[in-house]
Order: sequence, then C-alpha cells, then structure tokens
Amino acid sequence: MNKLNLLFTFLISITLFSSCSKNDDNITSDISTNSGKLIVNGVEKTLTKGFIIPNYNGTDVNYNKRRFYFILTNDEVTLHNNNYIYSNNITQLIDFNMYCSSLNPGSVQYTTYNVKNSHTNVDYSDPFIDHSGINTNVVIQNGAFVSGNSLSSDDMTSGQTSISYNNGIYTINFSFSNAQNNITGTYTGTLKILNYQY
Repeated sequence: MNKLNLLFTFLISITLFSSCSKNDDNITSDISTNSGKLIVNGVEKTLTKGFIIPNYNGTDVNYNKRRFYFILTNDEVTLHNNNYIYSNNITQLIDFNMYCSSLNPGSVQYTTYNVKNSHTNVDYSDPFIDHSGINTNVVIQNGAFVSGNSLSSDDMTSGQTSISYNNGIYTINFSFSNAQNNITGTYTGTLKILNYQY
C-alpha cells in the first residue's frame, strides 16, 4: 500500500511539473527594451522613445542619400506634411542630423560619427554629425516646440555618436562637450520609422 501511495504521489508530481513547464513556455514578456538617458551637466533625464527618418534611396539627385535623422525623447513624435508633431508630454529630446560616409550612401551606417562644425576637423567624406539639438525642460504646445533649455552641437568643441544594430534593437551612445557643457547619453531599443514624403 505504501508503494502504491508513493507511486501515485510520484505520478501527480510529474503531471503538475509537466503542466507548469508547458504554461511557462507560453509566457511572453511585455517589458519594453526602450530605455536610455540624457545627462546634461550632471542632470540626468530619461529617454524612452526613438524615431528615425532613414536615408533617401530613390533616384532624385536633389536628395542626399548620405543623410538621415533620428530623435530620442520621452514621448511620441509623428510627421505631418513633413513637419514634426511632438507630444505635449515631451520634456526632453535630442535630435540628430547625420551623414554616413561617402562610401555608404542609401542606408544607416553602424559606426561612430564625429561632430562636424567650425571647432572640429572632420573630413566631409567620413561619417559625421551635421547638427544635434539637445533640449531639456521642453515645453510643447499644440504639437510644436515652444521652449526649452537648448544646446547645439554647433557650439561643441568635440562630440560623437556611435550606432549599432542587432535583431531590431539599436544601441546608441553619444557625447558632446565644450568648456561650459558636458553632455552624454545612451539609448537601447527600437527606432520607429517616420515616413518623410520625398
């Protein structure tokens, strides 16, 4: 009788373990991978959203195939008539106007881009940051940028952004500095495509 009870207990345990394992296999994670930070002169802000206007890949010579744009922020951005429409909940954003190298037109290049301005010595044929606006304490009204504490990559004596991509996830690291300011940041996650009408 004891052996029968032991066998019965053993079979119930196996059945419960099997059903738990099957249920665990069906669990999916809804945790977002989109996370990042923007640190301006020691003050850290959260970045949770990324958006991209990819390189032009058509045949119209009026559009530069090296150029692409992306935005990191803490809420939604859309395009309407090729103008940015910002969520009124945005409080920080950094925008990047980028050029891949002259050897890689037509798609985003996963490499390091250096800031190109009057303070730096960057070859035009290399990948570079043409402009970045770094904005905190942003005020948005009716989808338009009204004000914020704004810095420009044009005023920085050094700066760079590295971009990598794996299985739909971008990893972006950036830094800018001059005598008065130190800006660093990271973002890991997806970049939602904004469809610019060429």
